[in-house]
Order: sequence, then C-alpha cells, then structure tokens
Amino acid sequence: MSKEDQRREYNEQKELENLRRVFEAIDKNRDSKLDAKELNAVLVKLGYTAKKQEIEDMIWEVDEDCDGMINWEEFKAMFYRVRHDKTGWEPRRLFNVVEFMMHDKDQSGNIDMDECMEILFRRFGKEQLEARVNEFLNNDEDDDKEISFAEFLHMDSKNDIAGTSNHPGFRLSAGMMSTTKEENRRLLRQMGIGA
Repeated sequence: MSKEDQRREYNEQKELENLRRVFEAIDKNRDSKLDAKELNAVLVKLGYTAKKQEIEDMIWEVDEDCDGMINWEEFKAMFYRVRHDKTGWEPRRLFNVVEFMMHDKDQSGNIDMDECMEILFRRFGKEQLEARVNEFLNNDEDDDKEISFAEFLHMDSKNDIAGTSNHPGFRLSAGMMSTTKEENRRLLRQMGIGA
C-alpha cells in the first residue's frame, strides 16, 4: 500500500471516528437513535431556534426505515451522501449540524482556529491548509476569531458549488434557511406544483 493510500485510509478512519463522536454527542439517552428532542437540544445549544416541523423534516429527510428517528446507519449514509453530492440537491439540514459539530470538537458552540486547522489538514493536506483555513475564517462575521453556527450556515449558503440555490425546488428543501409557508407556496407555484 502506497503512502498516499495509507494517509487516505487513516484520514477516512479518523473522519468516521469523528462522525461517530458527533452521533454519540447528540444521542443523549444512549438508545442508538436520534430523536426530535435530542436534535432540538443540540440546535438550542448551537443558538439556533427551530420549529418542531423543521426538526421533524430533518429526521424525515434521513429516516429510511420510517421509525421517526435516525439510527447510526442512516446517519452515516446521510453524511457521505451529502459529502459526495455534486448536484447540490441532497437535503443538507442535518448534514450542516453534523459538519459543524465535527469541527467543534470541544462542543463550545464555536469553531476556533485549532479546530478548523485539524479537520482541514486531514481533508486537504499541508499544501492547501493555509489557504483553506483563511477561506474558512473569512466567514467570521463578528471578528471574534471563531465561527458560530449561524456564521457556518451563512458560509454554506454562499458556497453553492453546484449553483442550484436559485432554483425554487432547492430553496424549498435547502434547510436551515427560514422560509415562510407563503414563500413555500410561491416556490411550489414557480415549480408548477400546487395552486
């Protein structure tokens, strides 16, 4: 096995361990499933106020066995599906929370420089580290040298790689972007769905 393959395998293993850490941090009652109450508690800790329906939608987007909760396999599948999505159409609500928590290792509710560097080094290597860290921290809107969850969500909406964010269907399902029922109806009409 080449050195590059060893490094990639090591990084994949560390990422999976980090993903498991996030799952366990959300799973407060230790039943190996994430429910609406647990997701809401995490969002509150991150300073994000979510409506009950929004949390239910986050679960529904990932809940393949339709039990109203998210198990480890569903959680893991969601993460890698969104990570490898080139179209921009995979639902990102839960992914955004997980991605933020993967960076925020000390669970402070903010991503500091050290946390940022650790993950970006593993993902992109030493050659791209400085540029990636600078790009990441350019999203620090309040100049406190940390990225809050709100800043992280703004960053995600600005980094629309696939250019799909202007499509009404994407805006309807993008998640964590507040839209009113009236705006949702308008978006559905633009897509030719509903009255």
